Amino acid sequence: MRFVIYLGVLFVVLGCTKEVDLEQPAYEPQIVVDGYIETGKAANVFLIMSSPYLTHYDSVSIRNTFLNYAKITISSSEGEEEVLTLYRENRFFPPFVYKSVSVRGQTGVEYQLNVEVGGRTLSATTSIPRPPVVVDAFFDEVTDTTGNLKIGVEPPQQSEIHLFTQVRSRLAKELFHPSYDPLTALNSSDQNPTIIRILRSTEFGLYFVDAEQQFYNDYGRYEYDLRDTVDVIVGSVDSVSYRVLNTLFRDRTSQENPFAFNGNRIETNIEGGIGRWTGIGISGVTTVISDD
Repeated sequence: MRFVIYLGVLFVVLGCTKEVDLEQPAYEPQIVVDGYIETGKAANVFLIMSSPYLTHYDSVSIRNTFLNYAKITISSSEGEEEVLTLYRENRFFPPFVYKSVSVRGQTGVEYQLNVEVGGRTLSATTSIPRPPVVVDAFFDEVTDTTGNLKIGVEPPQQSEIHLFTQVRSRLAKELFHPSYDPLTALNSSDQNPTIIRILRSTEFGLYFVDAEQQFYNDYGRYEYDLRDTVDVIVGSVDSVSYRVLNTLFRDRTSQENPFAFNGNRIETNIEGGIGRWTGIGISGVTTVISDD
């Protein structure tokens, strides 16, 4: 009832206002980097040009954001170096990704990223920490048919560890993608394994461009169907990547709430541009099925 009243007040206020033409201040487009490298896997880098808030979007303006002509080089503290290769991936948007062929992520190694495009040069550095140790994984039943997914992780032996979790629902036919609110910091002072709830998120809410009906459309926000088989990757990121990713996902959370406002600045570890370059330490995939 309160929500209906709020809407009524909103419509009255809108009906009493005049149209206002907003003049947008001068805007300098920035290069946006979304890149990561995981243990044992190739580097992946997505590259676009940012647009001002009040841009009129059409097929031309969207194409102008594509940056599929960059030279991207990755080098490691172990002496490896490679120019990334551009691939077309139609399941993403924009449908282009730069990947390494020979360089694969290694634990304890630093990776330098250099991007040259349109007369600009960007750079970033990340490292791949030791992966966390998963000791338990299970569904905690909420109803006869749904449950919360939970993971048990050993405490770090030194200092703290920053977790970054990715999930894949087989019933929903998803690819791996970050869980909802995927970041957790664990302290070495913890004596026992920490149980973490892995919140379900849809792949469509991130990169997937297929807007067809999804399996979980009519389910509770974060719960899983107990008939599902869910694959989980519990990874670790360094402190800089944790800070950057935390601001990105907090901003995503606030955008989904029309009554929330995120006044915090979104962090970046890209020099000369914006975005993130993240190393993720992983040791494998944990598969979770219901005991029933």
